[in-house]
Amino acid sequence: MASVSPSSQPHVALVVDDEPGVRMCTADVLLDMGYEVVEAGSAEEALAELDRGLQPSLLVTDHLMPGMSGADLAREVIARDPQTAVIVVSGYTNVELDPALVRLSKPFRLNDLRECVVAATSRGL
Repeated sequence: MASVSPSSQPHVALVVDDEPGVRMCTADVLLDMGYEVVEAGSAEEALAELDRGLQPSLLVTDHLMPGMSGADLAREVIARDPQTAVIVVSGYTNVELDPALVRLSKPFRLNDLRECVVAATSRGL
């Protein structure tokens, strides 16, 4: 099972999804991987967390949400901290995403999420 590399700083994941059940399952996997998890039900809630000082090492966001899209949120998070690993979850195959972002297609298995987390967090190494 994949785990987060040990360091003096806790690894924080920001999980953004407007569907509470999906958000909870995603958060559970990340907790199992050793992340501290902060959940948000919208991109606007996520940005408010960042404005309050949250500095996630990983963002997992749904793409299609009311208001700001996950891709737009990803751009904003990366603009604030280019070291943040990002996974964009989408059920649509025709959505154009920045090739630097890791994409996770819906529906996904929990192991698919784990593999994407490892891929996203190893890109900066």
